[in-house]
Amino acid sequence: MDSNAGLGLGLVLPDSELKRMRNVMYEMATDAYKQAGKGQQFGEYLNKSEAAKYLHVSNATLTQFISEGLPIIVIGNIQRISKKACDEFYQQHQL
Repeated sequence: MDSNAGLGLGLVLPDSELKRMRNVMYEMATDAYKQAGKGQQFGEYLNKSEAAKYLHVSNATLTQFISEGLPIIVIGNIQRISKKACDEFYQQHQL
């Protein structure tokens, strides 16, 4: 079967070039996905779920970070974590 079938471009490319094009397209899509994630909007103070997303960790890991010193703000039953505290926590644990 011709590996160029289904492209609809009327071009015939060697398999090595098709593979290279696929790799480039995959890398571009991956980079776009990462950039879209960075563009996520968060307020100054995050609930635990938002903080976990901001830090790119699971809720369980966030709980571990809190036990290791990530400060939280508690007002009544409301718990918030500042983005600044998250950034500083990461900086303090940078090797």
